[in-house]
Amino acid sequence: MTPPLADGTTLVHIGPYKTGTTAMQGALWAARPALAEHGVSYPGELAHEMNASMAVALGRVDPGKDLDAYRQRWFDLVAQLHAERPRIGVLSSEVYCEATDEGARTVLDALGPRAHVVITVRPIVRLLGSQWQQYGQNVPVPPYDAWLRAILDPAAVGAPDGPAGTEGVTPSFWQRHRHDLLVERWVGLVGGDRVTVVVVDDRDHRGLPAAFESLLGLPDGLLRPPVDKTNRSLTHPEATLMQTLVERTSRAPWSSADHGRFIRFGAARGLQAAAPDPAAERLLTPGWAIDRALEVGAGMATRIGASGARVVGDLGLLSDRALAPAEGENVPVATIDPAAAAALAVGIITKLTGVHPRPEHRELAGAVERAAWSRHRAVAEEWDAARDRDRARANAARELVRRVRRRLTGIPTSSAD
Repeated sequence: MTPPLADGTTLVHIGPYKTGTTAMQGALWAARPALAEHGVSYPGELAHEMNASMAVALGRVDPGKDLDAYRQRWFDLVAQLHAERPRIGVLSSEVYCEATDEGARTVLDALGPRAHVVITVRPIVRLLGSQWQQYGQNVPVPPYDAWLRAILDPAAVGAPDGPAGTEGVTPSFWQRHRHDLLVERWVGLVGGDRVTVVVVDDRDHRGLPAAFESLLGLPDGLLRPPVDKTNRSLTHPEATLMQTLVERTSRAPWSSADHGRFIRFGAARGLQAAAPDPAAERLLTPGWAIDRALEVGAGMATRIGASGARVVGDLGLLSDRALAPAEGENVPVATIDPAAAAALAVGIITKLTGVHPRPEHRELAGAVERAAWSRHRAVAEEWDAARDRDRARANAARELVRRVRRRLTGIPTSSAD
């Protein structure tokens, strides 16, 4: 049993990505009333205050968002914690794992000396496929095998700020997933006694929630991650289809704001929300890549164990072949599944129809959104004009009736007739 953190602590869960962060954020969000009864506060208006965290940790926000507003939003969350004075406060964002030096100092200075950093880690071998798919929903990436060779090249693994000699292929991968260097960095910032590493075992679905319950001094079973069927892994044909779309929408007239709204949170979400073809080939990882990832994992386990941080779980899992994904090489995709294409289209259309025909388009709207706004606005104006014409015709008809009745009867009519 992991001893709970001391009263007055603020637990800062910094991810990294793909290590159960979304699941824990959902569990904490859903349990907020129960958390409050046990003196634990998880502030915010969203399960994951991502842009607020980005604004402070990285000095940027998603396209179309206001940096200053979200930076203030983050400080408001911290002020809420200070005002509530809970037994334990909690902030969680995988964005913190990429924090700049200035961003990390800002976070720690604002939270004070009682902040305790929690880092969740999973075997690298379990992250390869999901991260390739994630990158492929945002930027053009090479085919899986070529991407693996770039990522797992010894020069790439040895460069925490990005691959050396791999033409900058998804340079953030090792910034996020050199878990040993991440642990060492934060131990250097706050000391080993204020860093806890939780090793995630994918075979034990209660393991991660139970670890957080122990750290927060909560009853067993209080934290229950929601079942999220909208963020499932894509099949190999689906991933290929998605990446083809990303390639074609990564140039004009598409802007980064358009891509985020209509592709990342439109097409990709539509595809993930649809049931996959049960006969479709899943993503397979070549044996050589599995071997290399396990080797890297073993080295990371050694360094994390020597870092001085408290470790919850078994570091041996980082190099355990039993946790490796399905091994093999995929057959090139020759045809497009109509159902997958339809789901992707529905995701885009849903976002397009959601563009509000307000009098002015959003200041930071991209060309595609502006075109959709123009069309919606034109339709709205046509409806307004038609409504005005109908009203004018109705008024004219009523006036004609009044005049006819007056001539036929000689009886004055009220304006309400």
